[in-house]
Amino acid sequence: MQRNAPLWLALGVLLIACDHVPAEHVAPVASTSPVSSLPSPSPVEAGVPTPPDAGSPPVAAVASAPAPLPAVTVENIGMHIGGGPNDAVTKAPIGGSVAPHVGELRACWSQVDPPKAGDFGVDLLIPAEGGRAEVSHPRSILGPQAFRDCVVSVFSGIDFAKPRTGRTTVSYSLRFTPAR
Repeated sequence: MQRNAPLWLALGVLLIACDHVPAEHVAPVASTSPVSSLPSPSPVEAGVPTPPDAGSPPVAAVASAPAPLPAVTVENIGMHIGGGPNDAVTKAPIGGSVAPHVGELRACWSQVDPPKAGDFGVDLLIPAEGGRAEVSHPRSILGPQAFRDCVVSVFSGIDFAKPRTGRTTVSYSLRFTPAR
């Protein structure tokens, strides 16, 4: 890999240089494939960046702006570890694994209809080595089903830290409280 570094560097410089060549300086490429009879995609469809108009934000800035999160607080209102112990030290790796996903859980609440406060509980079976939990028994008065599916999906995507007690069953409860 080391001996190919100059080749990769040259290719990178070439790609950067080609990104700044005006279209009128690029020769058209002839093709005999049947695809050439199809209409050419617009620069946007082809992924070619276009310069923004004066006063317009860059396209990348508009496309990457995340949707605002709903005005709701999500808090852990209960965590019970099956077989215990149920002390703060044992709960810390689980709560710490969920904490970075509070924004995703808040985003799920935008599907609650009608918007109201409520609790959500779920059971987790976390492998001894940590990782993705088996998620089961979702329970909530909040609906519709899309909300419940969203919250289960968030929990299913969490990469849990290794539990202190090996394979661990956890009953985890959240409260969703809209801002007033």
